[in-house]
Amino acid sequence: MRRSIRGSRVLAQPYRDLVWLAYLVLPAGAGEERRLVLAHRLAAAALTRRGRPTDPVELRRVFLRRVLPGRTPWGRLGGRAARWRAWWWRAVPGAGRLAAVEAVPALTADPGRALTGNPGPSLTGNSGSALTGNAGPAPSLDAVEFTRRLQALSPAGRAAYALRRLEGRPAEEVVSILDGAGADDPAAALAEAEALEEGRPAYDPTLARLYGRPARVPVKAAAGLTVCALAAVVVVPDLTAERPGIAGTPQQAGPRLIIASPGAWRAGTDLDLTTWPARGGLTGDRALTGRALARWPGGDTALLYAGEVAGSRVVLLRRPGQVARYTERGERRELEVFPEPRTKPDGASPLELAGGHYLLPPWVREVSTAPLTGSAPRWRAVAVSDGVTAAVPPARKGACWQGPVVRLRAPEIAHGRPYTMLDFGALTLANAFYQPPPPAEINRFGPYELDEAAGGFTAWKGLGCAVERPEGEIQSAMAWEFWAGRLPEGVAGRWICLRLADASGGSTVRGVLLAGRRASVTPARPGSWDCSRLRRDVVAGVWWKAPSGKRYYVAAGSRRVTRISLDGRSVAGRDASGRELPERPELSARNELGEPVTVLR
Repeated sequence: MRRSIRGSRVLAQPYRDLVWLAYLVLPAGAGEERRLVLAHRLAAAALTRRGRPTDPVELRRVFLRRVLPGRTPWGRLGGRAARWRAWWWRAVPGAGRLAAVEAVPALTADPGRALTGNPGPSLTGNSGSALTGNAGPAPSLDAVEFTRRLQALSPAGRAAYALRRLEGRPAEEVVSILDGAGADDPAAALAEAEALEEGRPAYDPTLARLYGRPARVPVKAAAGLTVCALAAVVVVPDLTAERPGIAGTPQQAGPRLIIASPGAWRAGTDLDLTTWPARGGLTGDRALTGRALARWPGGDTALLYAGEVAGSRVVLLRRPGQVARYTERGERRELEVFPEPRTKPDGASPLELAGGHYLLPPWVREVSTAPLTGSAPRWRAVAVSDGVTAAVPPARKGACWQGPVVRLRAPEIAHGRPYTMLDFGALTLANAFYQPPPPAEINRFGPYELDEAAGGFTAWKGLGCAVERPEGEIQSAMAWEFWAGRLPEGVAGRWICLRLADASGGSTVRGVLLAGRRASVTPARPGSWDCSRLRRDVVAGVWWKAPSGKRYYVAAGSRRVTRISLDGRSVAGRDASGRELPERPELSARNELGEPVTVLR
């Protein structure tokens, strides 16, 4: 059964990245046609293989193990591998002998059939004639000299360039991927890529150009070609994209700049970035958007914003799975690439442009902000113009991060109630939630907004002083206060499980004890269900210094915990403490069903 990218963002998002990665790593001396076809074949096979990794970093590690020298299955391609089957050719009257088409293969259950050595398909015109022939990479820029320098790098260096410059991955992540793929010297490979000056390859392997000769084929046969996920891009003057709710720019050879219509978000139920219209006073500045695209090589790209903000020219672009922010300030030009935010129908995040200005989802109507100070939020309204907010500066006092907290309201979406978000300093904001301790009931509709339940605001205020502002794109931040009571010497204490989820679906969890002016934090536990609706039982323990100067080991558990064992001594209830204990005492707990409970320590 044929399997297509169509409708599967899990397959579509990394496809272009894997093609780029394979194309750059494969040796140029093998010939462009063969190299191009193999890059697509390897990417298709990687995404359709059973048991493929779901983690983006691990996916690239496994992929590079096949692509790096000595692992590439060259012999399977055959001498005429550049002739393809299973492509979608859009019929264009009067296209003549030359057309550019987007190289996106039909992904099949048998990856070996995605690209074969058989003669290629036909491009049918209105006369019934067709084009058949060979394919090769389409030049994207006149950058032959840069390509020559890039090819002079080692295969691992070229892989590092793809991961670092094209995907925008952090340096330490690039080293981790190369190390996991078996590269001899990952750090040296990264240094090679970093030493290469800014530029882009002369060819874009995610695009292909078809050359051929006229041939007569039955119209029905031409119409029966396999349909793939993405529309073909054809060289036809003054032809605009034919997508409902999408206004395309006049077609050119190569990638398109796609612009959603102002009301596209009202036409469907998927309220993601594909429905955001382009905003800003410079959306028509082709020179500016062209410079942004030149810094971010790839395929079709959606324009979200182009304008002047806080003394800078800013362009926001989107491709499946990624968002790029291009900034010009004087002679300085910078491109940052971020993971695309996950779709959240009733709590979508703004995107930060520059200087504390946000681009709002088109359905958001009200914005207010407050710092994490005092005992309750002091909201102030934020002015909005053409979907862009006035500046909302970050807040910090000493070692304490104080936000800002942003409250948004979209009355036309779902319940229409305000929702709260925290700005952690990345592209997107994180939905901020709070769950109060017993005797408060657990809200069956999900956790409360940061300011919706008593104690939520002060809990987050305390966390701002206890935990360093997290790195990366945090999508949601949950403060679950699972215990509140008296610690030794009568000090009031609050145990909070802090759960941060990122754009890829990963998470980190840690226990935080707030007591007076001091906070104690357990090490982070990555990639678990802890402190979520899937695993609500937890116990946490730390050494804590009382006002008298004495040190106590204190531990507490969530509402279903009935017994805690501390260094072999079992205590009935939800908390325990002791002084004469080893530095790392044994800590365990059981819930009301007698089951063991997760321990944060």
